[in-house]
Amino acid sequence: MNSGEKRPSHNNSGQEHLRGLDIILLKRWEKLGSIMLNLTRLGLQAFLGAIAIQMVSSLMGTAVASIAPEVARGLSADSTFAGLYIGCLYVGACLSSLCGGNFIRRFGPAHISEWALFLAAGAILLCMSSWEIVVLFSAFLLGLAKGPLMPAINTMLSRQVDKKDYNIIFSLKQCAGPIGMALSGLVIPLLTSHFGWRVGLAFVVCLAVIVGFWSAFIKKSQDSSYQFKDEPISLEHLADSLKLVVSSKLLTRLSVVSIFYKGIQMSVLAYLVVFLNDQKFSLVFAGAALATSNFGGIFGRIGWGAAAQKFSSSRKVLALIGVLMGLFTAMLGFIDQNTPEFLVLGLCLLIGINTQGWSGVFFAQIAAWAPEGKVAEATGGVDFFSFLGAIFLPMTFGFLGHHLGEFVTGFWVISVITVATGVYLWLVSDAKGTPA
Repeated sequence: MNSGEKRPSHNNSGQEHLRGLDIILLKRWEKLGSIMLNLTRLGLQAFLGAIAIQMVSSLMGTAVASIAPEVARGLSADSTFAGLYIGCLYVGACLSSLCGGNFIRRFGPAHISEWALFLAAGAILLCMSSWEIVVLFSAFLLGLAKGPLMPAINTMLSRQVDKKDYNIIFSLKQCAGPIGMALSGLVIPLLTSHFGWRVGLAFVVCLAVIVGFWSAFIKKSQDSSYQFKDEPISLEHLADSLKLVVSSKLLTRLSVVSIFYKGIQMSVLAYLVVFLNDQKFSLVFAGAALATSNFGGIFGRIGWGAAAQKFSSSRKVLALIGVLMGLFTAMLGFIDQNTPEFLVLGLCLLIGINTQGWSGVFFAQIAAWAPEGKVAEATGGVDFFSFLGAIFLPMTFGFLGHHLGEFVTGFWVISVITVATGVYLWLVSDAKGTPA
């Protein structure tokens, strides 16, 4: 090559590539910013309230799971305790999710959130008992409190946000769930290791009370135009949510999928710490692994929500998530005490991106295709089926672990079921009038 010839600059090429990435990221943030700026005062209030309630709800649901070995030792309980606790919690959630829609229409979503959070605080205080039966009953009460929270905050958001922005707004709201669960995995085990598990639970009580007061603060503005004083509250109306779900092909399909997606999510949440502790990892590291998984859920919910928004294919996005969550969860079966900690954390991150990342797209679909004014009922009806998955899959997982003496088989069984569900969702045809 002659000295006068100008060589291509790899450095300039790299800089141009980076500038291109910067422009793409800037456009993404500009789009997100424009969506947030379009929110009204009530919309922003509902969004912030939904995030706070979602975070505390998730933290309450995983608080005991994050310190399950310590709680079980304190109660002299066996290895099935974590699954039993989660099962009792979701039995309560199943019952209250069915009647939640009627109560939300009668009293308003913020009122119901306020009452539910104060009931939850009382349930967690009861969980500090020294008797296993009382702790399991407290889980049932906590479930009664958690059941109406998702229909309530989805109702608040759906009334204040444009339908075209549902995927991204609901995914952002759902990010508060992994944040709450990450706090559960980081803070509660740390408090437990220094002060005991009851002090760790006291931290959760304080947060529930604080957010309960926030719900009380916003209830007048949020509920003033959404209280139907003549809404009937009776046993014959408890099945309204279920009737709504089974009458819709799309909602029925989402219900079936949610049984297995929620089941694997709660099985990982309930037993990840126990499994790693059995593999001779410390309780603090196991809690950090759970927190890492939950942090992965933040990226998953934003990323999958953006993917569904961009490709307008929520069904295929949910199908892909199901296959990935099954495959990554199955890989837990190859972890032992000799596995480097950074590999364990990396796998937990990938698991969290998928087992925690599906719900934003999922709930946006429910809100988008629920009949007008029936978001609470549709969410509650679908939640009933997802809670069934949260009851029976972790309990089955615990049963296998207790009787086989190991958890690997359980991880493989639930992984195969979830992959099959994802493949089913990919192959089915779309319901008439619904997006891909």
